[in-house]
Amino acid sequence: MVELRAELQTFWNRLPNMVSRHNGQYVVIKGAKVEHFDPTYEGALSWAYDKFGLEQFFVKKVSEEEAVAHFSRDVGPCRP
Repeated sequence: MVELRAELQTFWNRLPNMVSRHNGQYVVIKGAKVEHFDPTYEGALSWAYDKFGLEQFFVKKVSEEEAVAHFSRDVGPCRP
């Protein structure tokens, strides 16, 4: 599994500043460096792959509120 501790720490440390200037945009982070902002996830991902190739990087939406996903536990087994 890929470790993204440095990128996550950078995201949370810089979030207040990023929200005030880039709320709703997507940020590309590599290590401890904020590299790029883009209005779309696809644009941020494309920029990151063009710059870093298959190296590790992190893309996340800049927002004060974290999106919450709900998953049902009442799901039967998958069938082939």
